Amino acid sequence: MNSVYRNNEVSLTRGLQGDLRELTSSYPDDKIFLIYESNTWEHCHSYIQGFRKIPEDHILILNPGEEQKRIEQVIHVWDAFGSLGIDRHSLIINIGGGMLTDLGGFAASTLKRGLAFINIPTTLLAMVDASVGGKTGVNFRGLKNEVGVIRQPLHVLILLPFLRTLDPDNLLSGFAEMLKAGLIADGGLWDQLRGFDLSGYNEEQFGKLIWRSVEIKKAIVEADPEEQGIRKALNFGHTVGHALESEALRQEHPVPHGFAVAWGMITEAMLSHKQLGLPPESVYMIRDTIQSLYGHPPAQLTDPDRLLSWMKFDKKNTGDRINFTLLEKIGKCRVNCTVSEEEIREVMSDE
Repeated sequence: MNSVYRNNEVSLTRGLQGDLRELTSSYPDDKIFLIYESNTWEHCHSYIQGFRKIPEDHILILNPGEEQKRIEQVIHVWDAFGSLGIDRHSLIINIGGGMLTDLGGFAASTLKRGLAFINIPTTLLAMVDASVGGKTGVNFRGLKNEVGVIRQPLHVLILLPFLRTLDPDNLLSGFAEMLKAGLIADGGLWDQLRGFDLSGYNEEQFGKLIWRSVEIKKAIVEADPEEQGIRKALNFGHTVGHALESEALRQEHPVPHGFAVAWGMITEAMLSHKQLGLPPESVYMIRDTIQSLYGHPPAQLTDPDRLLSWMKFDKKNTGDRINFTLLEKIGKCRVNCTVSEEEIREVMSDE
């Protein structure tokens, strides 16, 4: 394989087509099915086209956007590929951002009781987060990732030139998950990212930081594949962040996942100070770094009652207390920190 970095599940590659041919060598052309979203079809198909002689009707193109991440779209995939005779010996390749890899992975994991699939993430968010770890799923009843399964892809292939197709907001959205990786597990990575210039980055240098973020997530997932313990570390910023996302979707003004998580990390850093004694200077550093990149959340999304109503549905909760991953210090976190509604309201009023 033409990999710059590689482990048994993920490769950062310079030769995407060659790696795809190798990974799919045991599948006949007519057993391979591809799912794109329209943006990745337009900007990324040329990097993949021709790796095998895939029948044209085996390529499915979906509409982009978080609002498409719903069970109706999964049914569309099942129906489209089922009518073409897909079977348990087939392979699905998902080419797109986090929405597409989540949805396509869920469709593959449930069709015929589970088909093999490969993820080719085309956004920074998907590279460092959505395509690693085996979580698949869709939003349901307004709740993020409410329905899904954990199933590992056959492989994940990361190609850095895809990042050249992204606008600044999409880069920033993925960058938030890299900042999170540093905050929960590697203070040195956090320091490097704080000083990193996303507007004119060196691809090789950025690739090292991306790979370090992938390594952190992969190590945590391998230690706790079913999210019974330490894997919850990856949820830092997400309890509040998912509430912000859900409220934005309810108002029909979606916000990028990474922006919501970044804003959530500020609130959860403040909770970390109150609950675990995270030093004030660390809270200020996190707040100032994030606000310099992501600004402030829209005022219409910050109503504490609305956000708390969403947080109560979080899958990680215990009883009537809301479950958080919080920071003991930069680079070290603690999972299963339960916080009362009153404590959350108090922190939100201080922001």
